Formats: sequence, C-alpha cells, structure tokens
Amino acid sequence: MNMTVRMLALSLLQAVAHAQVVSQVHLGLTTAAVDCPHGISVAFASDKATPWTVEFTDGDCTNAVESQVHRYELDAYTSPYLHEAVLSNMPPTTQFSYEIGSFESSFVTPPQSFNTHACVLVGDFAYANGNHTIWDQWYTLLEPYLSRVPSVGINGNHETDVASDGFVAERYLGYVNRANTPITQDDAANLRTYYSIDIGLIHCVFLDDQVGSSFKAGSPAWLAERQVMADWFTVDLDRVDRQETPYVVVFKHNPFYNTFDDHQCQCSPTVFEILDKDACWEGEYVYASTEEEPACGLQAKLEDIYAHFKVDVVVSGHVHGYERTDYIYQNEVNHERGSVYVTTGSGGRSHIVKNLTGDFSWSLFKEGLAFGATRIIATPSNLRLLWFANDDLTTPRDAATLYPRFR
Repeated sequence: MNMTVRMLALSLLQAVAHAQVVSQVHLGLTTAAVDCPHGISVAFASDKATPWTVEFTDGDCTNAVESQVHRYELDAYTSPYLHEAVLSNMPPTTQFSYEIGSFESSFVTPPQSFNTHACVLVGDFAYANGNHTIWDQWYTLLEPYLSRVPSVGINGNHETDVASDGFVAERYLGYVNRANTPITQDDAANLRTYYSIDIGLIHCVFLDDQVGSSFKAGSPAWLAERQVMADWFTVDLDRVDRQETPYVVVFKHNPFYNTFDDHQCQCSPTVFEILDKDACWEGEYVYASTEEEPACGLQAKLEDIYAHFKVDVVVSGHVHGYERTDYIYQNEVNHERGSVYVTTGSGGRSHIVKNLTGDFSWSLFKEGLAFGATRIIATPSNLRLLWFANDDLTTPRDAATLYPRFR
C-alpha cells in the first residue's frame, strides 16, 4: 500500500461540456484549523444566490449539507455566485458519491496513513492576471478532474502581482475567493495564505513567497509579515510527530536552488550563496529585487528552519522546467542538514532553454524541453520522487528514493 500525491499536468485535461446549473466544481481538503477535521470541501459556481444542497452517500447512509455563498466584484467583472459546502469528520478510505442538483460525481476520502492521492498546485493556477473571467474558464476546464480528486496548493506571483494589459494585479483576490484551502477567514482577510496539512504519511507545508507584498519591500510592515510566517512555520514543524508523518515536504511557488537561467536572484556575488543573512532577509540583493524574486530573501531564514527540522523536500514551480537536486544546505551537498529541492514548473505554460554557467554538482537531473508533472509516493520505508513527461506517462523520466529522517 502506498500514498500518492499527484501534481497536475494541465495538458492532459480536456474541457467537457456540461448541461448543468452549477459549474467549476472542485474539491479541497480541510483541517481542524478551520474547525473541520478530516473534511472535504466542495466548491462550485452558480447563477443562483441561494444555497445549494450537496447530498452525499457512501452507499449505506445519505447526508446533506447546505452551501455557504458569496461573490465578488472588480471593476466591470462580477463573479458568479461562489458556493462552498464542507463535509466534516469523513471516515478514511471511503468512496462517496455526491450530487449538486443535476451534477453528479464521486471521490475517495484520504486514509489515516496509506493510499492517499491529491492534486497539488504550487502556484500560478489559471494565469488570469487580473482577468477574472479566466478563473471561471479554468475551473470549468478542470472540473472533470478536480471534482473527483481533492486539490491543495499555494498562490504564485500570477495570483498576486502580475497583470495582463488592461487589467490590474489580483493581489490574491481570485485565489482567496476560489481556491478552497484550509485557512481561516481572518487569515484570508489578512492575506496569510500559508498553512499545513497531513496527507497520508507526509506533513505538507504550503508557504507563500509573496507574503507581505501588500506593503513596500523593506518596510517594517513587510518584514513583520514575513516574520509572522517564519515564526508560524517554526511552530508548525515543532509539532510534527515524525512517527506519524515521517516525511516533511514544503510546497512554495518560487525555487531557490535551480540552475535554469530564469527567475534568478542573488544576495551575494556568488550565485546561491547568502553571506549576510540579515541583509538578504531585509531585501538587499545584488541581482534582481525582492519584489520580483522574493525567494532569496526568504531563503535567508527558511533554510536554517529546513535544516533544524530535517525537511525532506522543497517543491516549487515558477521556473518552467524540471530539476531535482541532491540534499543541499548553504550551496553544498549535505545529507545531514540539507533538503532535496525539486523545481516542477513544467506543467504546460512554456519551456526554458537557457541555463546558468558553472559547476553545480548538486544538480542531479534536469529537463527544460518537455512538459510533465511530478508524483510523490510515500510508504513507511521510503519516499519516491518521480517525474513523468507528457509523452510517456508509464515510465518516469526521473526517479529518486529518499528515506525517513528523524530529528
């Protein structure tokens, strides 16, 4: 028995037309942080302002939950009515069918330890870039998949500070209104989108690279928001029971250790070195800026937290290629204190053709000219990292096996 976390390869999915009143149906996972332990959230759109009833059954017992409803407006755009129904305290490893009006689908609840699968998105969901109609189109396109497989994720820069011509940057607006992640309403209002959740044997932590971006970079308020996330991260990892969840994987949008010549930043003259951690944390770069590429400044503090708690893997997107490293700590291979860094931004947007020059012995596999997705499989004995290119979904083009590490 094993546990699978599937990363989404967008090009594998096709739009399916539905003659129905609800649309954009997608599932999420909930936790005790939102007063819904071991839960499934069912989110969808409708032209109906009144709540919908979500009926669900395991074949023996049928229950029903009413949705909560909201919508949002921005300039000429008004969202459809956005609904969410939360199904609490679901038994593990159980198949449920559910109905929302004429819409029907099914899902399997996560188990307590094995045989889990979920879809993980590490930012840049729809590339709406301020055009919120694209959010509607994107969730409609992915409904055949996301209505059956729960998804979790974290925002990227295209959900925060990138705008297409004629539109304004979203500043989290589409993301916090649509992505059903287990954060509280207060955290959503304060744009604190980071959270953690146990999926099978993996303690998954989702960190926001854009944290504090509502404030001027380098300002006290900006630094304070970044510190709040770092403090929360430390407390969260300190509570992890590595006997229950032997693996810790961090998901964040922006990578640090990757050798593609794209979205790079530097706090020191030598790439990937951080000589003055305090200055780097405060946004002093020698290449790029913390507004454009916040990963360097955050790495100044996060890397020591990774090392202290033996974070196994750090998974990122942002750079449109795939790369896997050895265990790295402070730009050197270190199997005791380091983490494996995986850049898995090859989901389908574009390719990266340029590479950094230099000898990066910690880079173990790299592919910049194929679309694909990463799969993580965890068992009590090991954690496997697999990358599949879209042209061959049966044989991984890259594979690595990691083993449990305890503090």
